[in-house]
Amino acid sequence: MKLVTQLLLVATLVTPAVAKANSDLFNWYGSIRVQIQDTNKGNVEYKDNYSRLGAFGSAEIMDGIKATYNFEFRLFTDDGSFAGNDTRARLANVGLEGKFGSILIGKQYSPHWNFTDNAIDVFADIDESAGCTNESTGVICHTHRYGLWAVDAAGNGHYIEYLRPDRAVTYMTPDMNGFQAALMVVTNNGDVKANLAGDKDESIVGYNLAAKYIIGDFTVSASRYDLTGMVGDNKVDAVQVAYNRGSLSLAARYQDSSDVRFYAGLKATGEIVNEKVIEVYSGYKIGDFQLQATYADVAMDSVSGLTVDTNQAIFDVIYNHKAGSFYIEYSIWGDEAEKVYEAEDKILIGYRFDF
Repeated sequence: MKLVTQLLLVATLVTPAVAKANSDLFNWYGSIRVQIQDTNKGNVEYKDNYSRLGAFGSAEIMDGIKATYNFEFRLFTDDGSFAGNDTRARLANVGLEGKFGSILIGKQYSPHWNFTDNAIDVFADIDESAGCTNESTGVICHTHRYGLWAVDAAGNGHYIEYLRPDRAVTYMTPDMNGFQAALMVVTNNGDVKANLAGDKDESIVGYNLAAKYIIGDFTVSASRYDLTGMVGDNKVDAVQVAYNRGSLSLAARYQDSSDVRFYAGLKATGEIVNEKVIEVYSGYKIGDFQLQATYADVAMDSVSGLTVDTNQAIFDVIYNHKAGSFYIEYSIWGDEAEKVYEAEDKILIGYRFDF
């Protein structure tokens, strides 16, 4: 760990010179994000809002073909730790770009996020804008900052991200008059077993197929993320329509997902829960200010009979400065979410500095 710390310090000291010498090959960046939040249950807490440090770059390796890379680590301003208890990178990938499109290999943002979450979740690094509540009795989560919990044929449970999946290989077509498609395959590291004996591996954990079409001020997109190497129905389907013109942004999104969950009232070993979400978003810029609101209707069903119909509304006021933003957010859950999942209404104040 001491050696790693020393290497990071050296990299930080030499980065400005390297970046200045060849800004295409090495560009470092970071975002420090802090906030104070208060709930309707009287809990006031400090929260690091997903601060991070990373680098990206590219180099032409053949005529018309560039090699690319991007890595990014988590920072914690609450306790001063680097990557916390999880030393894995948020991003760690290499790729190729050319007239053929692009190929990206490693831990990366999924086409699902890039194509069908980016309009509704425009400011999701604010805590509640992530659309999730994590409570002792369960989790309501209708955005893709998290992942799917699934079981393989040998009975082993796996948590597989679909915001930033590991061991992924993605091909994205070039822009063809406003149309673009992408196919991502999530490969296996040997943990996922293909039979009950557990002595064979499934080479493919799952896939993500997504497409979008831009026509004028409208963007229409769709995506399917399916864990085909797992037992049962573990997938996410989403359709999104976004409108952007001048200072006005509007979006609507429908999502149908299913995966294994462990809420109170379900089987102790967990069971597959189906969740349907309809979300609408509106945003308007006035000078340096951005006003935005999101409303989501959430319906959940399970074989055990657990049924939840609830909603969530989120309101943001954001002041953008030259290197980040100040923001205030208020989020409120429906009565059923507060009763069944101990969901809390919340107000938060935060500051973000980007470099």
